[in-house]
Amino acid sequence: MFRGENSHSLSYEQQAKFIQDRITSVEKNFGDLCVAFGDYARKTARVRDMGDELAKVIKDYANNEIVNKSLSSGLDNLSITLTAIEEYRNCEVQRLEAKVVGELCQYETICKHAREELKHTMNVREKEMARKKVLDKARERQPFNRQQVTYAESELIKASAEMSRTAKGLSEQTEFFERRKLQQLKSLLSNFVMIEMTFHTKAVELLTVAYQQIADINDRADLESLGRLRSPDKSAAVGKQRSGSLAALMNQSSSKDEETTDSESDEEESSEETESR
Repeated sequence: MFRGENSHSLSYEQQAKFIQDRITSVEKNFGDLCVAFGDYARKTARVRDMGDELAKVIKDYANNEIVNKSLSSGLDNLSITLTAIEEYRNCEVQRLEAKVVGELCQYETICKHAREELKHTMNVREKEMARKKVLDKARERQPFNRQQVTYAESELIKASAEMSRTAKGLSEQTEFFERRKLQQLKSLLSNFVMIEMTFHTKAVELLTVAYQQIADINDRADLESLGRLRSPDKSAAVGKQRSGSLAALMNQSSSKDEETTDSESDEEESSEETESR
């Protein structure tokens, strides 16, 4: 950045244009970054919401599964782990919005303030030039009017002094603007990388746990338990068939016994009749 003392190397107009171009460049680039990081944060938030929905569906499946106990337990544990991952993703979104997007959004106001400072400097410069023209006219039209010339000279000296102070202040403000821009951009980019690293590190840890939870699902035990559940049904059916057959057999035996008893009583009655005869 230039300084007020180096104004001979560049005209005030060139300095103003240089500063204006820098402000415009920062405003555009930081605005584009703000939009891009904002979109990134919003899309990450949508992924978080979809992850919560996925965990809920898996949890409902676990609650509804009453036969495969190992599967139910594995799904329940998996839903808890996925929910934990989305909690970390929610922290990621909040940190992105606060430490990256929020910092970038401030530059709209910062650039506006820098542009106002530049405008004030140019107004002071125009005032100085106007005082210089008044002095030139006084010297040209009334060269012997010392009072008029002296007054114009004093007004020009005041305007020049104000311009010098303003130009120096603007130079310092511009240098501060550039230095803060570099430091904050470096800081927020570092924040972004650290936020992502923190989330992905936690996500890998939890996904490793989730992988083991899936591996712990004992499909063989679930199949065996299913077989045991189905076997009693078959035994009960066979038992019912057997009990039904036994009942039929018992009924049949009872009817035979009754028939035998009836036949015996008929024979006795016939023999008694024969004897009486």
